[in-house]
Amino acid sequence: MKLLEWLMDKLKKVNFQKLNFSKKTTANLIIVFCLGLALILIADFYKDIRRDRISEEDNYNKSTYTDIQIPDNNSSNYVRRLENDLSSILSKIQDAGRVSVMITLESGAEIIPAKDESISEKVTDEKDTSGGTRTINEKTTDDKIVFTAAQGGNSKPLIIKEINPEIKGVIIVAEGAKDSKVKLKISRAVQTVLDIPAYRVTVYERN
Repeated sequence: MKLLEWLMDKLKKVNFQKLNFSKKTTANLIIVFCLGLALILIADFYKDIRRDRISEEDNYNKSTYTDIQIPDNNSSNYVRRLENDLSSILSKIQDAGRVSVMITLESGAEIIPAKDESISEKVTDEKDTSGGTRTINEKTTDDKIVFTAAQGGNSKPLIIKEINPEIKGVIIVAEGAKDSKVKLKISRAVQTVLDIPAYRVTVYERN
């Protein structure tokens, strides 16, 4: 719109009488000027529409992703299950005795939702005042998360994959850890089951 204001200001300063143009020439100049203004206004109009549409799509995507609530107890349940399984299997090692396990994670679980992606393409041919033609290709991608009906009339995202978090460290407290051989067996068993390096596993003797 600043360009439009600038053109209007310049037009006001033009003295057609001093330019000694004929009435026909002056009329043609005014027509050309008006056509130019119309093209500028149309371009600005479509630009505003496109900007508003992009803004609406961004807001929709942001609100959609915000609606996805990853249960806080997902990671807790995962850790608790691992701890119970490890405690059970490690206690079966000869002379291990009673075993308690504590696991810490690097982060929470990563959940990947299903998406409904549609791509539309629009080709438009435009002609300018000089008779030239240009082709405009407009490609729009609509990416929406798929929701499914849940109990209580609510909806929840359709999850296609859940990536378990990386294990940060493991502490084992065992009655038999006073024996270095038993302690080593426990440590190696945990490394094997969880596929983690030795420095992430610490074994202590139970008091």
